Amino acid sequence: MPDCTILIPTKDRPGLLHRALLSAVAALPENGEILVVDDKSTRPAAETAKTLQDERIRVVVNTGPSGAAAARNFGIGQAKGDVIFFLDDDDEMLPHYCKTILTQVLPHISSPDYGFAPVALFDDKTGQETSAQPKLPEGPITAEAPFRRKLCAFSAGFWIRRDVYRQMGPIDETLPTNEDTEYACRLIAAGKTAWYSGRAGVRQHMHDPQGEGGNLGHLTHRTHAAERARCFLTILQRYPQLTDPDPDARRHLTRRYLKLAAKSGQLAAPLAYCNGLPGFSERISAKFYTLLNYLAYTLQGRK
Repeated sequence: MPDCTILIPTKDRPGLLHRALLSAVAALPENGEILVVDDKSTRPAAETAKTLQDERIRVVVNTGPSGAAAARNFGIGQAKGDVIFFLDDDDEMLPHYCKTILTQVLPHISSPDYGFAPVALFDDKTGQETSAQPKLPEGPITAEAPFRRKLCAFSAGFWIRRDVYRQMGPIDETLPTNEDTEYACRLIAAGKTAWYSGRAGVRQHMHDPQGEGGNLGHLTHRTHAAERARCFLTILQRYPQLTDPDPDARRHLTRRYLKLAAKSGQLAAPLAYCNGLPGFSERISAKFYTLLNYLAYTLQGRK
């Protein structure tokens, strides 16, 4: 069984981090480690880790640029495992997941480079848990799979071989959000082999997005729609080799950009982008989608 690292970047979420660490300890194989990257928290993450009294937990302080991408890059540079499992500090790793990947997936003849899984969604307010429906069959992800289903969030049980990460280069630190979408596009464009697990690997907690109990809120909700739109526009401009030949890929990423741009109150820029799309019907459809979203967000007062 190869060595592994469960990597947890964190910033100002001591209560949530404690829960994440408990789950990581329960899921960690014998020859693994848990690496917490403290992204300059007000209350040091080492104080939270110390309460678990587990020598397999290491805490390092990110001495480079701040941000989720930078913290993960810093952590992977410090990691000892051959396989890196990503875990957000407000989620839980399910007990079976790491061992299943290491003992049943990686020895597979297809030798996948990375993978991800469905998630179990837990509502902290109601105490109810639901499992997301698998979006692909379990096994190697084929080239014929729909583009949007090949995209993966770092929070969806994402794992990667450390040598593959080194080949692909660091996660883009200029993108405050959706850096995982960019990284997934990079892996797909490079022809890296992926594995989809049919069973949930992570429990995602749906909690107050603004933060509560001294825990920092969701990054997505703290990032303005205009900045998120910029991230998707960057991805669109960076991967024409994926979007030009694949209408599904182009439509999916384009609509993400157009919706966020409209939400931020932009209209001229997204409509100008629509003019560059191939085909009259595609341009008209994209413009209608932009105007519809712009009107909806204007009426809601949430531009």
